[in-house]
Amino acid sequence: MARIKSAWEIALEKTKDIEVDETKYKNDTLTREGMALAGGYLNNTDQKIDEVAAKYASYSDSDRALVRGGMVSIILSNVSLPADELFRMRFERNSDLVNMITDGDAQAGRLMNQIGDFLQQYIDAKKAFVDRMKAQIQQAMESNPESVNSAQYSQLISQNLKKMDDQYSQALDNSKEDLRQLLEALA
Repeated sequence: MARIKSAWEIALEKTKDIEVDETKYKNDTLTREGMALAGGYLNNTDQKIDEVAAKYASYSDSDRALVRGGMVSIILSNVSLPADELFRMRFERNSDLVNMITDGDAQAGRLMNQIGDFLQQYIDAKKAFVDRMKAQIQQAMESNPESVNSAQYSQLISQNLKKMDDQYSQALDNSKEDLRQLLEALA
């Protein structure tokens, strides 16, 4: 009669020849630490950039490159079209991280300033468009209330906002690619 193996025994048999790639594990761990370091700074307004810089500097040169890679991925993922004016504070903290990992490189600083100005331009353009549409709707309501089709205006506004978002998103993606290339070149 055959012996019935436990799930534990079967699992051990299946995994006995699996080897752990310690280098890959270490690289992944350091990249995640960089992501956590940048994300923690962005999400904790009480944390100072000096604390992040001290932690970043505590890594060896080879490890710092991997930590930096994780930080860059968080920096780039946090450059996006803003919903409102509140983006400025988070963007400034993102810029602090860029400044820290590039040792204050002027070109990186200028690019971050340009991106910040671009994001503010987006907010202003979106607000101006919505204000114009409100004025047009109000004017139409005053002149002939029965002729105003709110569903039609809503659809028109949505379509135009989507076009605006698409155009700004494409331009922002290009700027993010420029930033990524610059950060990689300065590594």
